[in-house]
Amino acid sequence: MNDAVTRFGVIGLGYWGQNYLRLIARSPNAELVAIADTSRSLVEYSRRVAPAAVASVEAADVVRRDDVDAIVIATPATTHFALAREALLACKHVLCEKPLTMSVSDCEELILIAGDAGCTLFVGHTFVYNAAVRATREFVSAGDLGSPLYAQAVWSAPGPVRHDVNALWDLAPHPVSILTYVLERQPASVAATGQAILRPGREDVVSLHLRFDDSASADLHLSWLAPKKARGLTITGARGIAVFDDMQAVNKLQLFATAAATGNGVSPATGVPERKVELPNEPVHAPDIAAGEPLSAQLEHFIECCRRGLTPESDGMAGTNVVRVLAAAESSLREGGRPVAVESRLRVA
Repeated sequence: MNDAVTRFGVIGLGYWGQNYLRLIARSPNAELVAIADTSRSLVEYSRRVAPAAVASVEAADVVRRDDVDAIVIATPATTHFALAREALLACKHVLCEKPLTMSVSDCEELILIAGDAGCTLFVGHTFVYNAAVRATREFVSAGDLGSPLYAQAVWSAPGPVRHDVNALWDLAPHPVSILTYVLERQPASVAATGQAILRPGREDVVSLHLRFDDSASADLHLSWLAPKKARGLTITGARGIAVFDDMQAVNKLQLFATAAATGNGVSPATGVPERKVELPNEPVHAPDIAAGEPLSAQLEHFIECCRRGLTPESDGMAGTNVVRVLAAAESSLREGGRPVAVESRLRVA
């Protein structure tokens, strides 16, 4: 690999692919060499965005190039395994968007191939590189929120509606990866319910209940039919509450003090029974979070891992951990919401 820069190919030129084109062009540590998409119109558009890159409608034209060190895969989820497998067999480092694959066995195969090839396998769990999420993990790890912990996440938006996967596989990877990263543990079980609204057999709205152990649980609401976009997580503990809201321009993380939420008493002024609210509605702390684009931080970490042979924070095993949860949740969906165990023989980043 070129010591000066990492030479990139990008496969998939939709929304996320365009973001990677922008960031690779901006990075002093990267060079964009080749791009591909099955959509000829996206290829033509991207020629104007990245005129120096060789463009094709065939992914193989990117994979087979000797001057490509690393490949970004930003294609539909159902195509990830085949594309990542071919890239790793060609001894290319791989940054694959989430979810890594659609099955645990496919994830495990990619990990083995990457190990044999000596290549980096990196999964695009972008929120792991969000400074507010990283700060949340520090507060939880330090015990500032206390125990037990209960988390609630809402991940919704007015589209886009996918045609290859349901809302579970499209939306859950982000909050699941955040929770496993912040809590530093894997769910022991998951129960999932959902509703197919636009088309039979493909859930547009899904709810998950995750049980980590006796000291932590979480509920996730996922929808791509919501009128407003929401990307938020609240973690409540015996001593404090952390609220992460990625839709806020500032103060994406706020901390509140936990107290008895309500109490009954008699007003000393009137002698009339009243409900006393003891949980303050103002944060006790809004940490100063450094500005920065998480996707850019993710890309630079990937480049560093490729160059130095480091294990990524969102490596193939972290990606497999998330797919294990999704696969168990899919089974629960098909079984009417019955709790399904998540395998625990794995490492959490």
